[in-house]
Amino acid sequence: MLSRIGGVEPAAIDQAFVGSCVSLGRAAGLRQFARKDDTALTLYFGGRLGAAYKELTYRLGVGKIRKEAREPGSVIWLKGGRRAAAPPVTTP
Repeated sequence: MLSRIGGVEPAAIDQAFVGSCVSLGRAAGLRQFARKDDTALTLYFGGRLGAAYKELTYRLGVGKIRKEAREPGSVIWLKGGRRAAAPPVTTP
């Protein structure tokens, strides 16, 4: 954001996403883990444990964003892994 305000092109972000969450209400959820390159693993938590884990990751994420806003550069984020090249786009 600061780069955009300063009229400078921002640097590319290399961030890992190590899973995803799905909310199924307050009492149930699903957390599936992934490799750093965003390839899904067969490891997951479901039900109440999935909901609790989902809530924990959301709270930690919001806390990290708040800390970064107060002290830019203070939070360490996981770097992304190698990703498969996207196939070329063809037009009909």
